[in-house]
Amino acid sequence: MFFIPGWLIALVTFPGVVVHEMAHRFFCDVTDTPVYEVSYFRPMGNPAGYVIHGRPRTLRAGLLIAAGPLVINTLLCSILTVTVAYQVLVLHADLRDPVLIGLGWLGYSIGMHAFPSRTDAASFTAQVRDAHGGGVTLLLARAASGLITLANGLRMVWFDAIYAVGVSLLVPALLGAF
Repeated sequence: MFFIPGWLIALVTFPGVVVHEMAHRFFCDVTDTPVYEVSYFRPMGNPAGYVIHGRPRTLRAGLLIAAGPLVINTLLCSILTVTVAYQVLVLHADLRDPVLIGLGWLGYSIGMHAFPSRTDAASFTAQVRDAHGGGVTLLLARAASGLITLANGLRMVWFDAIYAVGVSLLVPALLGAF
């Protein structure tokens, strides 16, 4: 694998950063978790965007906030790229069409930022670690925490880009376009 600076990836895929942070903010609002500060995109910042919020009241709320971008970004990636895939694979449209290029870039950019960040994973993992009791909710939260951490670690091998491509091809494959 080759190295591309994170700030350059964030700059090229900035719509995904914005949607990622909007998803966190949305789920903070849905779960009544206080939000103290939001930056949807900082061109040269590290991180490129963030939402600083209070501690979620429940593990379910914490999971929704941490994994919110996975749900929202995945759905938007799928919706935007299914149009491109259908045009190219079924209608045999010219892939040089600027509208298709724009939709594809937008969809992949959003899909590449579906996974919770290292900070998101650490925050949720800490909440899971501090949780008391047992039951199905805690068991699922521990499993989700592990998966979030694993997916984040796989970014080193471009798993986020592979995921975006996979999401974009899933709906057409299910519809029998291939």
